[in-house]
Amino acid sequence: MRLSDCTATELLERLKTNSTTPKEIAQSCIERIRAIDPMVNAWEYFDEAAIEAQLAKIGTYNRDDYPLYGIPVGVKDIYNTFDMPTQMGSPLWSDFTPGNDARMIHYLRRSGAVMLGKTVTAEFAVHYQDKTRNPHDLSRSPGTSSSGSAVAVATGMVPVALGSQTAGSISRPASYCGIYGFKPTFGVLPRIGVLKTTDSLDTLGFFARSVSDLALMFEASRVHGENYEFVHQYIDNYVSVPDKVYRIGIIKHPKWDLASESAKNAFEAWCARLKSPCLQVQTVTLPQFCDTIHATHQTIYDKSLAYYFKEEYAKHTLMSPIFYDIIQDGLRITKEEYQDALEKQSRETREFDAWMDSYDILITLATADEAPIGLTTSDIPDANLIWTYLGLPIATLPVLKGENHLPIGVSAVSRKYNDKLLLDFLQYLALLGILPMVSPITPNSKSKE
Repeated sequence: MRLSDCTATELLERLKTNSTTPKEIAQSCIERIRAIDPMVNAWEYFDEAAIEAQLAKIGTYNRDDYPLYGIPVGVKDIYNTFDMPTQMGSPLWSDFTPGNDARMIHYLRRSGAVMLGKTVTAEFAVHYQDKTRNPHDLSRSPGTSSSGSAVAVATGMVPVALGSQTAGSISRPASYCGIYGFKPTFGVLPRIGVLKTTDSLDTLGFFARSVSDLALMFEASRVHGENYEFVHQYIDNYVSVPDKVYRIGIIKHPKWDLASESAKNAFEAWCARLKSPCLQVQTVTLPQFCDTIHATHQTIYDKSLAYYFKEEYAKHTLMSPIFYDIIQDGLRITKEEYQDALEKQSRETREFDAWMDSYDILITLATADEAPIGLTTSDIPDANLIWTYLGLPIATLPVLKGENHLPIGVSAVSRKYNDKLLLDFLQYLALLGILPMVSPITPNSKSKE
């Protein structure tokens, strides 16, 4: 078994027994990148000298004091890094070097992690990307906007990688690439030093190939302490309950009718496996106001992009047509319409939180089908932006196969600040054998169009 095949949790165990070193782990990932990346194009920036400098620094650390000691991390190219460029998926920002680390990068380096390089993002973390390919079928999209991070994890080029989600940019790539994705509660991971697109929606998160790695990354990258009132009350002081009975709601979201029959059938068969004395499962209907969330999300999203990218728009060059169109739509939205949408988001978030008092976990399809053919093909609408809009923690679970035996994920959603309860739920499903540990996939170059 190659070191690059291991999860982060497995690598930490090997490090504890001195059966490997951070340098050997990094070298295994580098060799995997050299072998695989020419087929999938997951990396935007990769510099072995920068990796060597980090290894030299952590070589001075006491291993037991650093929870991510020697673990390689792929970084979506919207996070500031002091030792690498941050291009944000746009030639307008080619070779931009911010000169500092995003807060979350600082937390991870402080935990002993090694930033292996920057992964490909869609243009300004929105929609357009035509570079990274899905390793399960090179003719298909890996999902956007955290495309490179998802592919880097799926192929074993790195055990964990960072993403971000303003609509479905973690959940969708995780579903299409057959790995775990985790978007915590809005605001629990610090956004300082990360590309801003929409103040009330942008949320950070990550990808992994095991449930244990999700918990590992969550603890290392989140905020802690009494200065963060709700985090301190509900996450810092969370206590796991042995033999907890999870109240699970199986839902059909407002875009359910657009999902393929094969995806619906696979979802129904997987839900039938949720049988245990600790799993109390029922079919539930979402509150009616969820039917209009897609429209409200679009008002907030388009107006915010039109504000934050007005300078790039004014240049009228080196911008994709889809991004240009979004900004034009945003410019037509009035200030009053935008403020009404923000108030609606705030009110509906509170109302949904109260509704969730009856459930611990909601389960539904993560995407409508397998990854679409073509790198720039539009996705079929799904429910991901609903959970993002409401600020809820979401895990994407790699448990289904579609008509062509390609991955489709399931979303597990919990109440705000119930991130640790959601992770406990996933650990319980893993113990039952319902959730797998994912092995890296090697692309078949013959599937390239």
